[in-house]
Amino acid sequence: MNNNALTNQSNAITKTALPQDFNKMVRHYVHFDGLTKSYQQQTTNARQMKDTYEEKIIKAMEDSHMTNAIIQIVGGKIVLEETTHPAPLNFMHLERMLHEYFQAKGSKYPDETDNILKFIKQNRKSVTTRKLKREMAIPVPEPLTNGLNN
Repeated sequence: MNNNALTNQSNAITKTALPQDFNKMVRHYVHFDGLTKSYQQQTTNARQMKDTYEEKIIKAMEDSHMTNAIIQIVGGKIVLEETTHPAPLNFMHLERMLHEYFQAKGSKYPDETDNILKFIKQNRKSVTTRKLKREMAIPVPEPLTNGLNN
């Protein structure tokens, strides 16, 4: 990468403003960005395969009425466990629950759902961070020759 090729819309970056090893830092960033993408894909594939085998094992245990079985493995054991997680809290769900709350309270309490949600949305905190974003160059298609140059 050439330092002269760098531009910044809000202020010009000069060659002297960059550290000597800037090109090396960019190359390392690109390398580790690619490595991260590769590992993420491998992790996704491994998780999908694990989930497939998990479904098959659970089905086999249920079909055999062995849901309380303990499977001994090297370094431990595998047991079938049931867990319950609360549903995610989002604005649609919150709105529905608040309407139900005010309906249950009766007519002597006005439904303040819209005002409550408006207040929450207006006072919601946000954090701004800076990150590098790698954008891949779009390859330029070769012109069609329609067989004229053959």
